[in-house]
Amino acid sequence: MPLMYKLIDSYQAAWDSSRSGGHFWFIYYDGTRHRTQPAYGLDADNFRTMIDILRNEKPVFGEHTTATVMTEPEEPGEEET
Repeated sequence: MPLMYKLIDSYQAAWDSSRSGGHFWFIYYDGTRHRTQPAYGLDADNFRTMIDILRNEKPVFGEHTTATVMTEPEEPGEEET
């Protein structure tokens, strides 16, 4: 079954230091809210990477069952502001 990326409108992030893992709730443009999988959460490096993308890129599309995000293509040489 192909992944179904949906536009993320907002998100919540949770980090559990006792388990060294974190997860997100994606609030999609259609108003639905889903927790990322797997249930044990993302490790610190993946958590930091995802939070950086969610904070700094727009628009962002997500797929909560695989805890993946995707952005729109950027023009070559485009700089962050």
